[in-house]
Amino acid sequence: MSIRVLLVEDDIDFRVGLESFLTNSGHAVRAVASVPELARELEAHPPHIVVLDLNLPGPDGFSAAFTMRERASIGIVVLTGRTGREDRFRGLSIGVDHYLTKPLDPAELDLIIRNLHRRLQGEGTGPARRDGWALNSAQWALVSPAGARLRLSSAEYLLIARLAARPGKPVPRSELLHDNEHRDPANGGRSLDVLVFRLRKRVESECGCKLPVFSVRGVGYVFDEGIEILTD
Repeated sequence: MSIRVLLVEDDIDFRVGLESFLTNSGHAVRAVASVPELARELEAHPPHIVVLDLNLPGPDGFSAAFTMRERASIGIVVLTGRTGREDRFRGLSIGVDHYLTKPLDPAELDLIIRNLHRRLQGEGTGPARRDGWALNSAQWALVSPAGARLRLSSAEYLLIARLAARPGKPVPRSELLHDNEHRDPANGGRSLDVLVFRLRKRVESECGCKLPVFSVRGVGYVFDEGIEILTD
């Protein structure tokens, strides 16, 4: 079965070229140029993966990514010319799966789409009710005690993995920051807080329970319950 890819890009030459490449690679591709068109496509032809530019006419790609992440489990690959650290942090905090910058080899994008789709498809066979929380490292999924499964972005997965390595023990903020955030700890700290806040909201909304991640003043964050690490 072909992977359904929705390409959102307002540069017509780039859009046509990339659509042609991905179609020839075996994907079922639809392409639009704006966020309103994206919204209509999501309803009419739900995709597996959205490849999203950020510099779009009208509402930008950030607002579209936030809306998609709030409403459904869908693969989101940002492909943009915006290379700034703040833009990357913002995208990862929203919960996009990959933040890629132009220029990019289309063959690399094809591989990223296939790997992301494989990971998403693997989430359909979740475990039954468990005694506690679990983190599936193969599928990048957080599993609640009731068995509800939440797919994690790369930033969310790294956060939970680092906390899960020491359940019940505070982990310093410096260890929870991405490597490139250490260059600006103040800004990185704000990004971390936003990431935790939004992950808590997602867990409450999609799993129907509270995420036991709490702030420890002057230290960092703690996962305040036991959590099992799954590898398959």
